[in-house]
Amino acid sequence: MEHDDIVRDWKKHAEQRDEKTYLFLRSLKRRDYGFDPDEAAAELHERAFRSVDCTRCANCCKTMTVQLTEADTDRIARHLGTTVEEFAERYLEPDEEEAPLHKMRQQPCPFLGGDNRCTIYDVRPAACREYPHTDKEGFTTRTMLHANNAKECPAVFWIVEQLRVRARR
Repeated sequence: MEHDDIVRDWKKHAEQRDEKTYLFLRSLKRRDYGFDPDEAAAELHERAFRSVDCTRCANCCKTMTVQLTEADTDRIARHLGTTVEEFAERYLEPDEEEAPLHKMRQQPCPFLGGDNRCTIYDVRPAACREYPHTDKEGFTTRTMLHANNAKECPAVFWIVEQLRVRARR
């Protein structure tokens, strides 16, 4: 499994398999496929990120809206040497759906460097630290999240496809 092969497959199939991806992920809650989804996903997550180089893709940083907690905002503002108010005014807007959270005002993320690396990596938001959530306990409780992320991240798409292969065995 090579980075370029995974990305090529994702670009070719993720969008067209969106509905099937969602239905399969939902089925993991109800059917016993003979494996523990949390364990399988965590193992596949490790394998995927040994091959996928996020800095060669950075699609998540280019297309997704990042939510920030108050702690994220405080930490990043301090790192940038600005006040929370100045940071919020320049970069954030209220997240109407998830108050009291805020979200980045622009896409791609203003902290994505030209080399696809995060310029605030050490203080990045918790949402970025935890992305793509495929190695967390409770994999089947995040059906919609994983289905949506499979369209945004080649590694997530690969993990779901590998789970589907295991389910057919």
